[in-house]
Amino acid sequence: MADMRGMTLVELMVTLAIVAILAAIAYPLYTNYLQQSRRGDAWQALTTAQSQIEQCYAQYFAYNNAACTVTASSPNGYYQVQIASATTSSGYVLTATPVASGLQATDSTCSSFNVSNSGLRSAANAQGADTSSTCWPH
Repeated sequence: MADMRGMTLVELMVTLAIVAILAAIAYPLYTNYLQQSRRGDAWQALTTAQSQIEQCYAQYFAYNNAACTVTASSPNGYYQVQIASATTSSGYVLTATPVASGLQATDSTCSSFNVSNSGLRSAANAQGADTSSTCWPH
């Protein structure tokens, strides 16, 4: 009888099961990594908006001047920036939230980033709990 070469069906099924288990473990880790890396887009957007509003203050000595414009979206489009509080001339709070239909909309760990004129940075999850230590770089 000639030597049989190749794989049996059992060997093939075991290999397929191992690959499926590895994929089931790797995919959630990969998507979590992507969400974490996209958070940098919010940091960059807030830094840019903060720079713009500080330039306005340097020129008009007020944060709430009508001539001031602030970029409303992040460079890669994952976040939108809003001036949450600029009703006074002496302070502001900028908030970056994921675009509703964007890839970061499912990031429930860091669903909003905030920065104030005093440099105070904070972040909150989807339930509103403080997640600053997780969401902002150290």
